[in-house]
Amino acid sequence: MLPVLRRRPLGALFLIAAAFAATPLAAAQPAPPAPVILIVDMQQILQEAKAAKEVQAVLSQRYSAYSKEVAQQEDELQKGGAELERQRTALAPDVYTARARDLQQRYDELGKKVQSKRQALQQSLNDAMGKVRAAALEVLAEISKERRATLVLEKQAVVYEAEGMDISADAIQRLDKKLPSVQINLPGVEGASPPPPAKN
Repeated sequence: MLPVLRRRPLGALFLIAAAFAATPLAAAQPAPPAPVILIVDMQQILQEAKAAKEVQAVLSQRYSAYSKEVAQQEDELQKGGAELERQRTALAPDVYTARARDLQQRYDELGKKVQSKRQALQQSLNDAMGKVRAAALEVLAEISKERRATLVLEKQAVVYEAEGMDISADAIQRLDKKLPSVQINLPGVEGASPPPPAKN
């Protein structure tokens, strides 16, 4: 025996449809804010900031002075070697061998000193520029906060940029005020004072 189908009044169906229409399926979510993207040329900042220029100038001066000092010592050793060769026929073999060994030892010692000094100067450069970079990052954080940036990109990774997105110039100006100079720990000659900061 087939079940008896009951007809629901049309009025009740309309009431049910109206109830579903009045009830949202999900609470409306607020639209995410539009991203604020800034661009920075960190390489430009670390080249053009006052403190960075000072570090480069001081280390370049020290490299140049040390290179001249090494060149003088090498010249003296070369002259000593040439003189030893001129005396070779007049010297006993054991005397010549001893002097040649001594000369080679002086060459080796100079090479070790040069390598050690270059490493020390490079470390001084890295330390000083590390301070400049740290201050630059603080400045960039301040600018990003002021402009409510959600993303900061390196300029080298950007193909196209709209006007006003690059904050490098602003960052350099602020960095010059925040860190106009930086302490440089130089592996200098004992008793010698570091060269004065470069004047702009």
